[in-house]
Amino acid sequence: MDIFAQLLIASLSSGFMLFGAVYMVLRKLLADESHRRNVQLLSTARGITLPLRLQAHERLLVLLERISPESLVLRLRRPDTTNADLHSELVAAVRSEFEHNLSQQIYVSPELWSAITRAKNSMLACINACATPLAPTDSSMQLAQKLLEWNADSELPTTPAIRQLKKEVAKMF
Repeated sequence: MDIFAQLLIASLSSGFMLFGAVYMVLRKLLADESHRRNVQLLSTARGITLPLRLQAHERLLVLLERISPESLVLRLRRPDTTNADLHSELVAAVRSEFEHNLSQQIYVSPELWSAITRAKNSMLACINACATPLAPTDSSMQLAQKLLEWNADSELPTTPAIRQLKKEVAKMF
């Protein structure tokens, strides 16, 4: 019986060691497979989202360009309008452009979206500041000229946002 007990103990201990070794190997294999699957999913997702993110950055760049003073004046100024008419059209155009691109914020960093929002708000403040001293019933040429002069004298409110947008796109590659 003594030999049988020793054989049983030796068999059980080697069985437990074998079970432990198999368990460790299988655990490692399963962890590696899970990691490989996660990397593959991330790679696939990145392949899908990268074009969407690039398109969002492109649209936001177009937004920033379209709300620049020069672009707004060239698009909206008509000779038969007043300062008040042009002022309201400029403000409406900036807001409309921004609202049209609100959904793009999910594809960009919060910092970039804040910069774009600041650019929009600064542009509205600039339009309002240029329109305030002018007579509302005078020709819109005065407001257009004042905006273009302001544009020539200082950095555009959109410039910092454009720089940040370009930096974010550069990080993607």
